Amino acid sequence: MVEIFKQLRLSDYPIAEIDSLMTKIGPLAILLTDFHNQKEIERAVNNTKEEPEFNTVSRISFKPEKYNHNYLRASTPNNTMFYGSVISYSDDEQEKRNARIVGASEVSTLMRSGEIIEGFSRITFGKWKVTEQISLATIIDPSKEYEKPYLIELKNKYNSFLNEVPEEVKVNTVKWLQYFSQEFGKRVSNGNNHDYLISAKFTELFVNNSQYDGVIYPSVQSDGYGLCVAIHPRAMHKLKLIKVLQCKITKTLGADNENHFLLENEKNCLVEDKSETFKLNLIH
Repeated sequence: MVEIFKQLRLSDYPIAEIDSLMTKIGPLAILLTDFHNQKEIERAVNNTKEEPEFNTVSRISFKPEKYNHNYLRASTPNNTMFYGSVISYSDDEQEKRNARIVGASEVSTLMRSGEIIEGFSRITFGKWKVTEQISLATIIDPSKEYEKPYLIELKNKYNSFLNEVPEEVKVNTVKWLQYFSQEFGKRVSNGNNHDYLISAKFTELFVNNSQYDGVIYPSVQSDGYGLCVAIHPRAMHKLKLIKVLQCKITKTLGADNENHFLLENEKNCLVEDKSETFKLNLIH
């Protein structure tokens, strides 16, 4: 069955065939990652010339359905998601700061593009606090040799979990996780949104046929340093925006012929509970 998926010509957008094949995967034992009260998730949103500054909570939340036209890593035109990043399962203060790097890497064309040698852009980070337990399907390959300590820990936890399920379910799960983790981990060029079809349709199937809230997977753009989450809008009542920070990213070419990045904090504010708007203040 995995081979049938691999043979699909995704550029033809074979949506009906993918939907049909997804129902034939068989039983999977998916490890859930639970985020409890006070856990923080950071979401990054690019500023543009048209929107140099944001001032509404909704604008830095998930993309509204009416503007959600493309397939992305964990969302479809019919299933928009809230994307964010976390570093690991710990609450280490340094790791919380590093989450900003992961978020910027995921959304900033300036940071990702090898064709843009120098330049600057602005990006806004919203820090969201979990107020009610959020449960996410964990998408990693339990047979892969990971280098990052927290991924090794997560892999070991996954394998312990799989050892408790029937053998046929374990074998089927490992086989599919090997494939799905590759799909979630693909680097996709701009305009080739069809390459997201498998991971996007899997997420859609999972969240629409379970009571769980979304998926979590290693960050692609930061080479697995950190974790990305995609959370269904129905679970947004479990999150509360508490802080907003606007930053300037400057990209330069150094004497070593390598790109260097400077992330400067420009404006920030706290967000009042249940407020729909906020006002950013200059950082002096």
